[in-house]
Amino acid sequence: MPYAENEGVKIYFETEGTPGAPAIVMHHGFLADLESWRERGFVDALKDRFHILLMDSRGHGRSDKPHDVEAYDVRTRVLDVVAVLDANDARMAHYLGYSMGGMIGLSSLIYAPQRFLSYTIGGAQPMRDPNRAAMRNQPFREYYEGALKRNAAVKAAYDAGRHDVEALEACRDSTANWGGAEQAVRLATQPIILYVGTNDTPHDGALRARELNSNLKVIELPGDDHAAAATRSNVVVPAMIEMIDSVPVA
Repeated sequence: MPYAENEGVKIYFETEGTPGAPAIVMHHGFLADLESWRERGFVDALKDRFHILLMDSRGHGRSDKPHDVEAYDVRTRVLDVVAVLDANDARMAHYLGYSMGGMIGLSSLIYAPQRFLSYTIGGAQPMRDPNRAAMRNQPFREYYEGALKRNAAVKAAYDAGRHDVEALEACRDSTANWGGAEQAVRLATQPIILYVGTNDTPHDGALRARELNSNLKVIELPGDDHAAAATRSNVVVPAMIEMIDSVPVA
């Protein structure tokens, strides 16, 4: 099976689409895995035009699953994405990420902006959220069992036997410390799309982020919550392709 490696941690990836075409790396959300992009229609919609790099985030899917919180530091996780690019000889790529994957994408504007041509970020926003640390106050088992009921992609990963609850709790606790990427977005030269449901927590922050950078566009998905917005490939993909077509060839 194909793996990239970052400081001894193996990151599982798969490729789809057209070799030699522009690369897109896809990073899923918390508790899901790379199969979620297939299930939601993104892979089929993009594979004829792009070389798609699908990755399982550390702690998820078929990647290694460390149990210590420090292993999920956001800089380390950006370097996981870079390792996948390097393993595929992709000097630069477009980025598509949802929720946790969106946060890591926004963080790459801090730690590895030179590797990415554009960003399509769903279910996340770059503004600092002082309430984020409160995530750790909810008992993880309670949060986890709720997510299994609400989110089909999470349930699919669980049913496939790809959950390690101790690793996932460590990942959750580290993510709660994320401080946003407001200044990095302000300085970004790449075009950015944020797509978010109007009934999802990041919605207000995404709207405020429009003031940071004229290259940032927000797609509002009326009535969608976090789980529903993740499925809207029919809306997101055309906007993403339009944005990518406007990016000069590297």
